[in-house]
Amino acid sequence: MVRRLKTSIMRKQKIVNMKILITESQYNRIWLLRRYKLVRDSFDTIFMYIKNPCKFDSFEHYERTFVDLMLDELHPEYYLIDNFDYEGMISELKDMFYVELTELYYERNC
Repeated sequence: MVRRLKTSIMRKQKIVNMKILITESQYNRIWLLRRYKLVRDSFDTIFMYIKNPCKFDSFEHYERTFVDLMLDELHPEYYLIDNFDYEGMISELKDMFYVELTELYYERNC
C-alpha cells in the first residue's frame, strides 16, 4: 500500500529543472562541509602536532601555520581539482575554526 501511494505521488509531481548559482566562497564552504568529518579529523591531527601555541610570535602566525598544516593534511582530497582556490580555502578554514584556535591560543596566556 505504501509503495503504491509513493509511486502515484511521484507520477503526479512535475520535475522542474533549476540552476543554482554558487559563488566561489560558497563553493569553498560547501566543499568543506561535505567533507566535515575529514576536515575535523585533520584539525584534531594538527592540534596534536602543535601542542604548544606559545612558541609562535603572534596569534595570526599561529593561525596561519595551523591552517597551512591542515591544508597539507587535506592535500590528497583536493590535488586533482584544477582550479582549487587555495587562498579562499584558507579564509574559510580560518572562519570555521576561529573560535577553537583563539581558545587554544589564549587559554595558555600566550
